[in-house]
Amino acid sequence: MADITPLFPDDQPQELTPIDLESPRQSCLACGANLSKSTKYRRLRICPKCGYHYTISARRRIASIVDEGSFEETSKWIQSLDPLEFSPRISYRVRLLQDQTRTGLTEAAITGTCLIGGTPVVIIVLDSSFLGGSMGVVVGEKVTLALEMAARKKMPCVAMITSGGTRIQEGVLSLMQMAKTTLAARALRDKGQPFIVALSNPSTGQVLGSFASMADIIFAEPGSHIGFAPLADIREIEGKRVGKEHTAEAYLERGHLDAIIARDHLKHELASVLDLISPEFKLTASRRFNYPTSPERPREAWEMVKLARRPDRPRARFYIDNVFANFFELHGDRVYTDDPSVIVGLARLGGQSVMIVAQQKSPTDANSNETEDATLHNGDITPGGFRKARRGIILAETFNLPVVSIVDSRGPKLGTDMEQRGLASAIARMIDQMGGARVPTLSVLIGEGGSEAALAFGLADRVLMLENAIYTPISPERGAQTELNDPNRASDLARALKLTSIDCLEMEIIDDVVPEPEQGAHGSPVEAARLLKRTLMREISGLSETNNKTLMRRRQKKFRKIGEYGSRFRNALRRETKAWQAGLAAGIRALRQAPEENISPEFIDDEELPDIDNQIN
Repeated sequence: MADITPLFPDDQPQELTPIDLESPRQSCLACGANLSKSTKYRRLRICPKCGYHYTISARRRIASIVDEGSFEETSKWIQSLDPLEFSPRISYRVRLLQDQTRTGLTEAAITGTCLIGGTPVVIIVLDSSFLGGSMGVVVGEKVTLALEMAARKKMPCVAMITSGGTRIQEGVLSLMQMAKTTLAARALRDKGQPFIVALSNPSTGQVLGSFASMADIIFAEPGSHIGFAPLADIREIEGKRVGKEHTAEAYLERGHLDAIIARDHLKHELASVLDLISPEFKLTASRRFNYPTSPERPREAWEMVKLARRPDRPRARFYIDNVFANFFELHGDRVYTDDPSVIVGLARLGGQSVMIVAQQKSPTDANSNETEDATLHNGDITPGGFRKARRGIILAETFNLPVVSIVDSRGPKLGTDMEQRGLASAIARMIDQMGGARVPTLSVLIGEGGSEAALAFGLADRVLMLENAIYTPISPERGAQTELNDPNRASDLARALKLTSIDCLEMEIIDDVVPEPEQGAHGSPVEAARLLKRTLMREISGLSETNNKTLMRRRQKKFRKIGEYGSRFRNALRRETKAWQAGLAAGIRALRQAPEENISPEFIDDEELPDIDNQIN
């Protein structure tokens, strides 16, 4: 058992151990607050007034998140040996010895096993006070061994990173560690084990460009400097002082982080996420119920369109808060942006962990304080939004969790900028990811199911619609403009589009209709959430009892049959043909009865009517 001193309660003194090698300050560098009497600063090196996070040692960092007495260090005796005999000014061996004496560490990395909130994990901690936390041969080897152990023992891995610069003293051998650790992280993902990284100040260089960015979930401390290149290099290249563009907050905004979490909250958040992605429970139904699939109060199509678009209709965020528990939101597409019109996160439904992928419109009623732009209000999905949702599906496959997608959007956001960001490719890849998901998938349309956005999120094993939701390839207004040259006739086109829940159920586009309160979901949102929760729990319990490969096979067959030229298509065509023939015959009879001066009934012969039935057969 390694010697990790626990963080002492307020009323106990702290002994001088290697965990206290950081130099304590009397006043805050950022705000000038007095730190001498602050327990928060003494324990975690956080200013109690402004929240500035100071550097802490690796062992203090471990003690701040692991369950007391649970840490066991691994690979402790692996040490660097100056493989290149690098000594331009100060011998590399001398520098190693100096840092070992000063920090009490043998290298910049500490690895081991521990419990976090009762969950067994493999832990990796890098300490920037040891040669900047740079990754040499020993650090790369210790990180790789830890990742391999996590994969072998089927345990989650948590890495806490403070690293900067390059271990140039080990030359290209240091560079090769990027490849070794990245491949080890990939092997851990292939084993279906979670990998979580927490970034601190600084987090730059080869570590960030390798295994740290391979994590499934990435956290960061507030105000941390994050970026592949150190600030000094960027300043030299760009010729200006770099500020907020390379902080954790900027990284979150650009979709590269899942959350910014203060050091004193990290243990709780890690424990909560580990609970969600390492589920112990599975939702099952004690008995089967036969619920009615058709609502008793059918409405006109245009009335349903207006209900689906009501500004006070419950949105995805409301259902997430009222149907699911322990929701933990994940952010970003890991490319460029974090589209607020898409919500991705982990949650529990009836005790079972699920991955939520939701389309979010913002409320626009008079009581709303929302200030987002029109895109968010309309729920138009950007390429980053599709990539963010796709990332959620990939994580669900890694953690073997069912996916619940919530659809409420007019469609993709259009424009030249969106085209340049790869809109078409993002839609196609999302369709492919949903259609080929190796986990149970369930989709529910709660409002507007608009065109490609609805399809990409709705390619699921079970597709549900709320009673007053709509599913349409084009908005009725645009359709009326295209077909009738009059957008004011949208109500006429709405009937022709067959966009209501009843229409979609009859065409087998969806599998079931979720009833709403009598006035609609807006009339009693809490009751609407209750009805939806009951349906989702029933559906998830049924899907969870089926093998994933069977679900994939059924899903592909299900969507292959839609529009298939088979018996169902021929029967529908025959019905349409008979209706057409009956109308034509009625027209001929009317013509024969017309006065002779208007038109002669002799110009059409009944024998010349086409035998459409034979042609169909």
